[in-house]
Amino acid sequence: MAVDAGTRKRTQRRSLWQRLRSRYRLVLIDERDFRERFSFRLNRLSFLVFTVVAFVLYGTMVAAVIVLTPLKRYIPGYSDQETKLNAYRSTMLADSLEAVAGAQRAYIENLRAVLTGDVAADSVQLRPSLLKPGPQDLKPGAADSALRAKVAQEERYSLVEGRATTERRELASVLFVPPVTGVITAEFDRALGHYGIDVVTTADAAVKSCLAGTVTLASWTTDAGYVLQVQHTNGVTSLYKHNRVLLKKVGDRVKAGEALAIVGNTGENSTGPHLHFELWHNGEPVDPQAYMAFK
Repeated sequence: MAVDAGTRKRTQRRSLWQRLRSRYRLVLIDERDFRERFSFRLNRLSFLVFTVVAFVLYGTMVAAVIVLTPLKRYIPGYSDQETKLNAYRSTMLADSLEAVAGAQRAYIENLRAVLTGDVAADSVQLRPSLLKPGPQDLKPGAADSALRAKVAQEERYSLVEGRATTERRELASVLFVPPVTGVITAEFDRALGHYGIDVVTTADAAVKSCLAGTVTLASWTTDAGYVLQVQHTNGVTSLYKHNRVLLKKVGDRVKAGEALAIVGNTGENSTGPHLHFELWHNGEPVDPQAYMAFK
């Protein structure tokens, strides 16, 4: 019985394969004179393969049209880099317009109060937006005086007095090349632990070295994605995060303005294509905006 069952299964499989390979002829006949106009042979297997290949080619063509043409902008939920930049500029413009409108409202209210005689023209009851600071307003407060005294006491016997000022002057004399140009969405903030700036720029823009130096780090991290670090002279170090592609490896010598990587959106801390750029001097982070322009 077991032999008969196995034989039956093999017979069924052979019969299925034979049906797939059985050839058929497709003929097109003229209805008027019944002459054969066109014909070709095919089987079920070739028809199935032709259908699968046609479906794959059709899907590839549709995907290429969507990805490589502006049609993707009409897909609901799609947001490109230009749209994000326009939204950011619109937000900044709206904030500036709000400030201007507030100042104009304050001016009109003060003018109305003066014209109706509610307050005198030189009265201190005018809104602060129109008041000019006097000498008494420029005097340091109690907290400021206490901080000045504390800093003076700490630096009285310091052996490195004036070192920070000297270092700032050294960096100010260095000609830096901005790694990218664009819109700064997050500024340097030591208190928040944000030791660099985030610059949104055009997609696939080249990230350039701010100075000549040697690549000391070219790696991948979970939070920052593809990271590249360059060691320069005079204790200056630059750090480039969230890159899409790294163009240099550890040990490479680079020149100022030479392409190091391509702007990307890698790492868990990245919310969109941008460059996180940090500048360090003698082990201390400094604000890159103080030494180069990114617009």
